[in-house]
Amino acid sequence: MAVVAAIFVGIGLAYDASYTGVAAIIAAVGFGAAMVGVLALLANLVTTVQQLTTTVKQITDETVPLLGSVNETVAGVNTELARIDTIVASVQQISYRAEGVAGVLQAAVSNPLIKAIAFVTGTRAAAKAARKVT
Repeated sequence: MAVVAAIFVGIGLAYDASYTGVAAIIAAVGFGAAMVGVLALLANLVTTVQQLTTTVKQITDETVPLLGSVNETVAGVNTELARIDTIVASVQQISYRAEGVAGVLQAAVSNPLIKAIAFVTGTRAAAKAARKVT
């Protein structure tokens, strides 16, 4: 770029251009060089955005089926949880009924058993006392 500017300055001086004209030529060449730099930067930016767009599309293409699989898995887990809830409810009912049976059995067996033990103990004490008297 400096070479191009030097050429323009040389041409300007060869044709008796004023210093203002030479300065304008240098400014124009500098501005042109700056614009070429900006265009190169924009071209690089466009390439980067295109690559980013391609990457996002690839990620989307891979993620959408994966999310479908996750939804199917969650639906299967929900079904299994519903079955487990049913099993737990059944076990709770069985436990409640077993408690009831145990209570009835205790009431039915404990009172006569206590009476039988008291009778045997009383009979033994009476037999012992009868032996001492004779």
